[in-house]
Amino acid sequence: MTKYLLLLGLLSLSFLAQAQDKEHYQLLQNEQRWAKNVMGIRGDTEARGFDVIHQDLNIEVDPAVKAIAGHVTTSFKVTKDNLTELVIDLVDQLTVDSIIYQGNNVAFTHQDGIITIPFPTTLQLGTLEKIQITYHGIPPSGGGFGSFIKSTHNDTVPVMWTLSEPYGAYEWWPCKQDLIDKIDSIDFTITVPEGNKVGSNGLLVEESTQNGQSTYHWKHKYPIPTYLVAFATTNYVEYTDTIVSDSGIINMLNYVYPEDIVTAKVGTKNLVQVMELFNDLFGVYPFWKEKYGHAQFGWGGGMEHTTMTFAVNYNHGLLSHELGHQWFGDDVTCGSWEDIWLNEGFATYTEGLTYEHGLGGNTFDNWLAGKINTVVSQPGGSVKVDDTTSVGRIFSWRLSYSKGAMLLHMLRWTVGDDNFYQAIRNYLNDPAISYGFSRTSQLKAHLESTSGMDLTEFFDSWYSGEGYPIYDVEWSQGADNVVHITIDQEQSVTANYFKMKIHLQAIGNGIDEEIIVQNDFNGQTYDIQLNGPITELQFDPKKWIVSKHAVTKIPVSTTSISISQQLQLAPNPVNDILSLSTNDLEVESIEIFDLTGKLILRSSISFAGHQNVDVIGLKAGKYVLVAHTKLGKGSIPFVKL
Repeated sequence: MTKYLLLLGLLSLSFLAQAQDKEHYQLLQNEQRWAKNVMGIRGDTEARGFDVIHQDLNIEVDPAVKAIAGHVTTSFKVTKDNLTELVIDLVDQLTVDSIIYQGNNVAFTHQDGIITIPFPTTLQLGTLEKIQITYHGIPPSGGGFGSFIKSTHNDTVPVMWTLSEPYGAYEWWPCKQDLIDKIDSIDFTITVPEGNKVGSNGLLVEESTQNGQSTYHWKHKYPIPTYLVAFATTNYVEYTDTIVSDSGIINMLNYVYPEDIVTAKVGTKNLVQVMELFNDLFGVYPFWKEKYGHAQFGWGGGMEHTTMTFAVNYNHGLLSHELGHQWFGDDVTCGSWEDIWLNEGFATYTEGLTYEHGLGGNTFDNWLAGKINTVVSQPGGSVKVDDTTSVGRIFSWRLSYSKGAMLLHMLRWTVGDDNFYQAIRNYLNDPAISYGFSRTSQLKAHLESTSGMDLTEFFDSWYSGEGYPIYDVEWSQGADNVVHITIDQEQSVTANYFKMKIHLQAIGNGIDEEIIVQNDFNGQTYDIQLNGPITELQFDPKKWIVSKHAVTKIPVSTTSISISQQLQLAPNPVNDILSLSTNDLEVESIEIFDLTGKLILRSSISFAGHQNVDVIGLKAGKYVLVAHTKLGKGSIPFVKL
């Protein structure tokens, strides 16, 4: 799902919370209750006691009339002993007409969004069964991002579509709505008035028309999460683009509003190169045996329904984002809305990668600048979703999309390109999660295994932690062409120190040298030998880090020895009193930081030559003393016993 759709969705939610329409307000409240209570109590396969093997949806709709009728047959495998009932999700506004089990109508209850079906006899572990639910009604309006929408295009032509993410599938069909159990395969048969086409997941295996009604039978043989099952119908025109891959021909089937056919053909033709790029970077399109495609709809962006994206238009960024989702979100799906960044952060980053490789009308530098500016526009917020009952929080453009994408960019910078892309391919091909669900810990494990690095601190800072670093860089250069650099860091919110590899670019007359340093604590200093004098030191010119920063050139010292080299501490380690010697430098103040960058002590005392510093009140651990002089700052790490 892309930002265009997201922004409209969030505006709708904001308006909805204030609306007087009781149905809309109540539905949103019900969705949040469902997310909090039902998902927590019965959302997992073990608690419900069954695994969905196959679902056969057979419905009848008319894009001019907001209503649905049909039946859904669910084949399932029992996953625990002594299963006494089946629990299926369906909003109360839809009416269940009958339920058939083993050829007989059976009793059921339907309330609070849950159908409960007691079995005549208990079922044992491993039993294979199926049940058919017949239902009808008018799906409710306004929940989530709409779920089931009747609208028009070209002013008067009826169009209908579904969009179930995150909690809306149960608003239009009886299902098992969770992020634990993918449906192994589906058949989806949709009957509509003649003159309409229907787009859906998988391959179109049969199409027929009789008595003024057209029926489309789609079959999808890959595992699919409930929220990605979808259909759209109107008077579409149809055409196909083709992509040649290592695995064979991939057909890109497009269902487009007749009035938009010209611009659509330009957009999808350009997407062929994007598909080829993603095939190279991540492995061949995961559903290549079926198709990829688009069905146009009227929502304000796009939705990555498996094998057939629904798109409002055919611009490069939108189509690239949704195509990226086929790997990240559809093949490997986030195992909790807490980890939505595994869907949206990745898809957003794949859009950025198209610009890096010269596709689309933007530059990678501009794209990165936009993402960084979005993230730093507010101080707090984590990529990890802290309230999965809030649709607005799940789909935060700043945190789940922009910061999630930049988290990946920073991981790439941290582990290196080769390790990054190999780890991503390993992640996608991991049998434990391929065509299944994943959590952040599993991505982290693949990145660590491939790179040999411990990324715990990185994920603590950038995934579950809040905020971003604010850097203050000071530099000077002596006659020996050694550049003396001091890096200080604050955090936008109270947080651990962001330990990062930092890229600096030294620029002068005939000098353009890259400097890469590891910054682990506040006031850290570096002496870098260059080949000549410089006039400018750029911080992170390639935009690898989400940060704010300032770079200041300070007066050159009369000696080529750096300020830090002129400071001496004794004893080190220390019990109570530190003796600080400054080689006759005039010190204006001193500060002590712990290794997270937290300021522990500040003194404005001025002195030159020697000063005692009382540290008896400090806890045992590692610290950094920073001395501020008229010539700049110097720092020395020390250990308190």
